[in-house]
Amino acid sequence: MEIKDRIKSFRRIKASQLIPNSRNWRNHPAAQETALRTILNEIGFAAACLVRDCGDGKYELIDGHLRANIAEDTKIPCLISDLTASEADQVLATFDSITSLAETDQSALNALLGSITTESEDLQGLLQNLKSSSPELPDQESGIDETELLTERFSVLVDCQAEAEQLTLLEYLKSAGYQCRAWIS
Repeated sequence: MEIKDRIKSFRRIKASQLIPNSRNWRNHPAAQETALRTILNEIGFAAACLVRDCGDGKYELIDGHLRANIAEDTKIPCLISDLTASEADQVLATFDSITSLAETDQSALNALLGSITTESEDLQGLLQNLKSSSPELPDQESGIDETELLTERFSVLVDCQAEAEQLTLLEYLKSAGYQCRAWIS
């Protein structure tokens, strides 16, 4: 399969001169900005913004809005594409969405995070937030055989105002021959 290469050049452009894409649908909460500032301060730019050449020396952002906002008047790395406005919309709509479909191998991420050392307290905090303790599954107990719960069944959920009301209703239904159990949510 032959795939087109739409990147036509690489330039460092002052971030304040990049045109924000008016159709950008991503919002950047304060926590994300803080995390990105932290990594940019610690590491610097390790990825380029994706822009569209609008002609006359103007470039519209497709990906990298927050990086450009943080960088302000700094020259930042940009991949210059020859995408049309319509094609840029397609990329804008799908770029982050496709990336977010990836699944996390938490044990591999934790191993990676455990190998990173930094003096930056902010980055240490960010890395710690990325760690997740994978809960150990409890040992299998013999328990009650509830295989019948796997068969087709029809349920009714009744909201009760208090536990006492729930227990009274549960006992009434059991005495009427219904199979039922208490559920607290």
